[in-house]
Amino acid sequence: MKKLLCIAALLISSAVFASNPVNESPVSSIILMPWDISNNNNLPKELKQKGFNHITFYLNWNEIEREKSQYDFSHYHKYLDNIVNSGMSLILVLDMGGRPYINESGKVVKDEYTMPTWIYAKYQDYLMKNFSENHQKQADFSDGPVRKHSTEFIANTVSHFSKRYQGKILGFAIGLQEEHEIKYGQTGYQWRDYNDRTQLDFKQKYGEKQPIINYNNEIKNGLANAEPLLYAHKEYRENRLKDATCAYAEAIRDQGALAMGYFAETFTSHDGIYATGVVEKLAPCIDIAVIDYNFYDGYQLVPDSSVLPTLANYMGSLGYKKVLVGAYAEQWERKNKTLDLVPVINQTISESLLQNNVIGFEIGGLQQQQAAKNESAAIDMKNLAAIFSKASHQKQPEKEKKFRIGILGSATNFYVWHGERSGGRNIHRDALFESFKLLNSQPDMDVQLIGEINLLQDDPLINGFDAILVPHQVALPVSIKSKLTNYWKNGGALIQDMRLGEFDENGKPTFDWMHEVFGIEKINWKKRGGIFMMGDDIYRLKPSRRFYTGYASITPRAGYQLLATDIMQRDSGIMVRGERTLAFGLMPQLVEDHTQGAWRKLFVQEIRNVAQKNKRLSK
Repeated sequence: MKKLLCIAALLISSAVFASNPVNESPVSSIILMPWDISNNNNLPKELKQKGFNHITFYLNWNEIEREKSQYDFSHYHKYLDNIVNSGMSLILVLDMGGRPYINESGKVVKDEYTMPTWIYAKYQDYLMKNFSENHQKQADFSDGPVRKHSTEFIANTVSHFSKRYQGKILGFAIGLQEEHEIKYGQTGYQWRDYNDRTQLDFKQKYGEKQPIINYNNEIKNGLANAEPLLYAHKEYRENRLKDATCAYAEAIRDQGALAMGYFAETFTSHDGIYATGVVEKLAPCIDIAVIDYNFYDGYQLVPDSSVLPTLANYMGSLGYKKVLVGAYAEQWERKNKTLDLVPVINQTISESLLQNNVIGFEIGGLQQQQAAKNESAAIDMKNLAAIFSKASHQKQPEKEKKFRIGILGSATNFYVWHGERSGGRNIHRDALFESFKLLNSQPDMDVQLIGEINLLQDDPLINGFDAILVPHQVALPVSIKSKLTNYWKNGGALIQDMRLGEFDENGKPTFDWMHEVFGIEKINWKKRGGIFMMGDDIYRLKPSRRFYTGYASITPRAGYQLLATDIMQRDSGIMVRGERTLAFGLMPQLVEDHTQGAWRKLFVQEIRNVAQKNKRLSK
């Protein structure tokens, strides 16, 4: 209970921190369930008085269409009427995900799910299977009668509630999975979508059945477990999910409403089992995207306020015009540490709202956790006023940005390195996020996190960058490396912090960090620390388990300049600079000992030098 109070206060406080245009309040939503309102009929009004303006509410397919083609919406009227009459607006989630059905008392109903029971009875062959050939409660929405019936459910539901609450609904979210997000679900670590029809379709396209991917790749171990059909499998599953999502979005739009989609954190290897890369393909179909984070990396709690602002920036680069950030606390609730998370959420929302494409935020996690325990998730508002903050914040005038820097985040990389846990961390993710955080904090830099699709589609955004940084994206398709090469040949500047595309999209080693572009003659791996000279300055790199390796000693090709020379081997070092390139043999942004400040300063300054030189050359 204390957790929710703090989160509520956080939302309120963050609403005041909004940097949106004057007189335009950001969307501030909190997830409510039927039992929340049943326990306190005045709850929506109280939340309105405290600063909220939206409630996110789930509409259960099983509850609306108990019998085929017989739609009954009346069950929800008393809850939604209450919310709207309190002066609040709605975000409605069309819950078709196949999770256990929870009734209005917050109790799990045995043998019932969010899809109607008649779907399971009549269309068993259209349910997903895992690779153990076991049917799942998740439907395959790709085609057939399930697609037809679910589309009819969406059309009828959107039409009804849009008319009843005209002007009061921000949008309808497509809840395809039991996590309510647009991604493939899982049971443990058994991928779904292995039913007979899918297997046959995949074999017709690629000559073999879908591969079973159920292992971890850790960069500290050297070579990846190569899988010849990994990339094909990834693309196949993403495209099927994209087609289904876009079909449902069209059904929502046909009723004059906005289509919303929920996306979890994308660049995280433990979630590589999901089709998280589909986020790059859905911008044309989703009017409002919710990018969410539960402050958890799959292994431990991570109180990092920079993740959501970073992901919101990425969503803008992909073309999503309106974005909500979702700060969820269910993992912290499980460990009774939510109070510790409150200031982190406060900060992450404040930072996210500074971005032009972010229109608001959503808080969630508590009620769902309590419901899973068969507990009623009543919200005690009694002590809310004691923690309510009226702090104000005015957006500072933006300084003129001198350099535009793109940072590439490759979804392919995270598929290859799923399950990553080298040195007790996800090293690929950390290098990516820390690069963005560090560079984005520079007053003279305008930084954008881009995806593979920006390169593949020759997005005009690319031509506006003074430099592109590729931070430890160790697995890249040849197509992406070719696009980066073309960008460089056409006058762009390229930077890598170590191991750019050393493996292909299926995990096969290439042993090439785009050597020709970056002027790399050879690379020798050093397990221990080193001492390096750069001009008159000395830089020390100590070995660290969390660094997962020592460093790469690079010997440059003719015409390329050696920087940070290894004092023990004067013809090699850990930085090689070309006319419009810079290659590191380590990840300076991740050094954690007392030399951290010096390495980070060097990292930023050398990137600035490359960008500045490129500006002069392009004039």
